[in-house]
Amino acid sequence: MTQLFRAEWMKINGNRFVAGMLVWIFPVGAITFLSLALIPAFASDVFKAQVNANPPTWSMQTLLPWAVINSFVTRLALIGFAADVFAGEYQRSMWKNLLPRRRRVPLILMKFFTMGVMVLLAFFLACVFSGIWSGFVVRTAGAPYETFGPNETFGDFARTFGFNALVAYASVLIAASFAALGGIITRSILGAVGVGAVFTIAEQGMLALLFMIGNLLQIPQIIGLYKFTPGYNLSNITSWATSGTAYSLPPIDQYAGGGFSAETSLVLVLLWVIGLMALTVWLFRRQDITT
Repeated sequence: MTQLFRAEWMKINGNRFVAGMLVWIFPVGAITFLSLALIPAFASDVFKAQVNANPPTWSMQTLLPWAVINSFVTRLALIGFAADVFAGEYQRSMWKNLLPRRRRVPLILMKFFTMGVMVLLAFFLACVFSGIWSGFVVRTAGAPYETFGPNETFGDFARTFGFNALVAYASVLIAASFAALGGIITRSILGAVGVGAVFTIAEQGMLALLFMIGNLLQIPQIIGLYKFTPGYNLSNITSWATSGTAYSLPPIDQYAGGGFSAETSLVLVLLWVIGLMALTVWLFRRQDITT
């Protein structure tokens, strides 16, 4: 298994353009953005006044990169990355060379695992850089850079960080499953990106669609079905971890009794991950690679 992981890691990182633009861009982007922020911190009195009025803490800035992991743009980037990882094997004829000599299930599961580890590492580095570089920016602006906020402990920070890492890993696996399904069906990177994007866009648009259907049928409560989507539950877990409250969406709060508990969302996300990965493995095992 260790050799399989090492081989998969080297193969994925071998495509430096794709890995760099869709994964490693996050820690590099964090450093770049905060380095540019040093300019107004040094030269702008308005910026200095804003920072001094409400200086951020190390814990706040360290957690900041996790805020984008479940965003629409990031999920599309992960789908593009997963499309190259999974569907690229068809276009490069790698499956035909590998599968006659190896079992299929460990190969495809290792792709999921390696992708998840790589994205988690990229975001972990982004968090580290964000916490450190933010200190330079805040100190340059002449404001204090405290480790934690009032009444915040390291345990609170560690718990929030862990929840965010869990959400990130689940988000990667779900995006990878969408792209992998597209790759298995179309056997092309472009097809995998297209199918994955359609799934993601459809999920994002479901809220508006359910709202319109509910108004048309005079059943506004039907909007509560949106609470079972992966995106909602990932956002809900993040909200519980960061603010201690459910993810707030006005239509759901008004017509569907508010959000789920963190435990319910964790179960639903786990079911989505297991279900999508199981479907991917099942289709992959049944597929004729020689055609």
